[in-house]
Amino acid sequence: MASSRATSVDALPWHTGLAHIHPDQHLSDLLLARGWITGRDLRIAQELAAAADEPLGRVLIAEGLVDQSTLAAALADVTGLPRTSSAELHAALARLSAETVQDVLLTGYLPLCLGDSGPLYATADPAPWRGAEMGMPVAGLMTADELRAACLHVWGGALLHHARDRLADSLPQYSARRRLSRGQIAAALALLIAAGVSLWLAPPAAMLAAAVLLCTVFLSVIALKGLALIADRPAHHVAPDARLPDSELPVYSILVPAFREAEVLPHLIDALLALDYPAAKLDIKIILEREDWETRCALAKMSLPGCFETVVVPKLMPQTKPKALNYAMRFVRGTYLVIYDAEDRPEPDQLRQAVARFAQEPDDVACLQARLSYFNHGENWLTRQFTIEYAALFDLLLPVLARFGLPLPLGGTSNHFRVDVLRAVHAWDPFNVTEDADLGLRFARLGYRVGVIASTTYEEANCRLGNWLRQRSRWIKGWMQTWLVHMRAPGLLLRELGWRGFITFQAVTAGIVLSGLLHPLCVGVLLWKAVTVDPLAVQLTPLEWLLAGLGTIVFVSGLVVALASGMVALGHRPELLYLRRSLLTMPVYWLLISAGAWYALWELVRRPFHWQKTRHGLSRQARHHQTAGHKRGRASPRGAAETQLVPTGR
Repeated sequence: MASSRATSVDALPWHTGLAHIHPDQHLSDLLLARGWITGRDLRIAQELAAAADEPLGRVLIAEGLVDQSTLAAALADVTGLPRTSSAELHAALARLSAETVQDVLLTGYLPLCLGDSGPLYATADPAPWRGAEMGMPVAGLMTADELRAACLHVWGGALLHHARDRLADSLPQYSARRRLSRGQIAAALALLIAAGVSLWLAPPAAMLAAAVLLCTVFLSVIALKGLALIADRPAHHVAPDARLPDSELPVYSILVPAFREAEVLPHLIDALLALDYPAAKLDIKIILEREDWETRCALAKMSLPGCFETVVVPKLMPQTKPKALNYAMRFVRGTYLVIYDAEDRPEPDQLRQAVARFAQEPDDVACLQARLSYFNHGENWLTRQFTIEYAALFDLLLPVLARFGLPLPLGGTSNHFRVDVLRAVHAWDPFNVTEDADLGLRFARLGYRVGVIASTTYEEANCRLGNWLRQRSRWIKGWMQTWLVHMRAPGLLLRELGWRGFITFQAVTAGIVLSGLLHPLCVGVLLWKAVTVDPLAVQLTPLEWLLAGLGTIVFVSGLVVALASGMVALGHRPELLYLRRSLLTMPVYWLLISAGAWYALWELVRRPFHWQKTRHGLSRQARHHQTAGHKRGRASPRGAAETQLVPTGR
């Protein structure tokens, strides 16, 4: 085997009479001669390849002008190299470790056998002649689909369990797999005992202490929002010129987890095809669950260019978005990576903006959060309130947190990552149902920063109450998990984040959760007092005056800051200015959030890792989105490659 492979390498055409012809030109001539491509399409591909500084073969695949098998057959004729059999791939992969498989999937080069002067490689590189230049002489060809299928056949089981367990096994202090530590259980018991004894021995003092503590927590949230109002600057909302030459752009991976999303697939594909980025430098993974046959069948009927790939996640509990993302991370080959949800419509230049911004930032900026807004904001009262909430968060609060280097809870989509840093921190926690917020806090603890970019991704706001409630309860349950995880060692957390970061963390997790849980109780007490107390006859004690004063300060300041935040945030989006009249009904929306908070608490106790599915495609305003710009060439005859786990894996 080794000698025959070595002989074929020594006799490659570009080492002999064709040395004066670039292999890409030889490939072009062969494709034309056999009628596998038209002259017009070939000229377009050659122009795109020159502009992006990418091999012609990669452009042909990415644009959907030829499929992988056709290109492999052409490359075999151009190079004189044989196709590597499935048995050879399996045997070669079995000699590697699970960690080495990551490098093989990233580079497309697999050590196949030993030649006279060292290892010989099988490759899925659309320009296999580059192997010798990189010190990896090529002895066989394969397609990217064949490589992925072989990797999953041999290592599929290991990759799946690694996706679920790596963080919990390597950094258990950051994993939500265990709900409470022994220290937290002991502290909770001690707090309950102390509260009971205090109420028995000195009820007024206990009530005052509890009121002061809760008011401090609530005021910290209000103060954080007030800081955002004061520190807001016009520069936060200006997108810089991000038009870098295509040749300077890196490979960009896009992960799109889609579970039961057949209805929105056409909108999703249109939005991704509209991105202003060279197709040859896009690495798009549509992530589906194995049992989701409806979405899998719907996607299989679509003819997609070769920059798309379908990753099918096998069944393994917990069935969560972060576990699916971790699984797909094994197949990522980009320098940067972004997460989009199935209903997302990012602005076309968002990837270019992120690349330009990363180039300006130091290496400790691990992530850039794009802004989120809703395209169906005017559908009903619920969507209007949801849009106001998102505007205050993404257009006002998060830019200020990023400016001051404070811990920033990521949104669930449009997070742009440095892939090497994401892998270094073990990516997402599969046991946390708000994996985005948790990852933002973990970045801060490990010394990384998160920035924001003034590019918007438009989503579908929940327009039905039941669907909204399930989504909100999942978010709040995840914030509860995040607080419990990062408060296992409060002293260490304080040293890692500093006092400003520590207070910010408490405000954006415990403060928001407690506000949601206690808001209806406070409103109920206020209404009961207003109905039952005679203001002319009552004689309040000093303690009651103090409690009433604290409550008034919290209520008035919270309402004023919330109204002002909404006014300012909506002012940054002229199309949303009409929503200002909806600000007066925000207190009703807060009661709905409280319902979600109590539902989340019940879920945390009963089924902490259950993923409440949010259904999309319900909006009447979610019409077919016509994309601007050209499509990615013609559709690939095979459509998107589907990566599946073979049960016989290790």
